[in-house]
Amino acid sequence: MIMMRIPFPSDLLSIEKWKAFKGKYPPNSTIDHRIIIIYKNDGIVKYFYVTSKVENARRIAKYDIGSLVDGLNNNDWNVLTVESCIQCNKKHLYDICENELRRAYENGGIEVLGEVPEKIKSAIIFAVCASESFTDTEKKIYTV
Repeated sequence: MIMMRIPFPSDLLSIEKWKAFKGKYPPNSTIDHRIIIIYKNDGIVKYFYVTSKVENARRIAKYDIGSLVDGLNNNDWNVLTVESCIQCNKKHLYDICENELRRAYENGGIEVLGEVPEKIKSAIIFAVCASESFTDTEKKIYTV
């Protein structure tokens, strides 16, 4: 028996801090990534994305190693299918208009993953605070 999900109206979509979605993000991505909203203000949403290119991320984070949330898997978050990581630095912080996310949802371009698990949330906060790329003010804004 095939169960079909009936999407709810996009105006009811909860686009808030610590919510997660899956879609072709960041910009110009050809594959779906899980994205995690870490900030929202005046209709602008800032997010990090989860990548399975762990070795590449480790190499890139060599000079800002504290900014990497590494070794994530299905035990940490049931939506992960392979070992993954999150690069929590200024270069990997993306923004999008809230309305663009709603349109993507209406068009089937994103999937709602729900609330980010507490363990992942805490690891992101720690990594943002440890990152050398953010100012103290930015660290406060993104981790409160």
